[in-house]
Amino acid sequence: MKRTLITYGGSQYTIPDEDTEQVRDRITRGLQSEPFIWLEVNHGEGRATPALLLISPSTPVAIITERDADEDTAHPDAARYVLDPGHSLPGSPENHDPEL
Repeated sequence: MKRTLITYGGSQYTIPDEDTEQVRDRITRGLQSEPFIWLEVNHGEGRATPALLLISPSTPVAIITERDADEDTAHPDAARYVLDPGHSLPGSPENHDPEL
């Protein structure tokens, strides 16, 4: 199952069964005919709550496709990394609290 994560106003929302291209196309088509659109999303973990996001040409929005770990992807060489507690990657802050 795929779903798209939307970051809007510092919060994350989800859209089920659509990838980034579908969501981006829907936003682009909507803004071609209207000065703004309402984007239907879900908010919250577990039992999601329906929400509407007001999208305009100047609205900063991040669109991210999230897939199940066992799902075949278009980029099979892409990997997800989980660091052990106390480890960091180059460029990570040296004095960070992993509990944050």
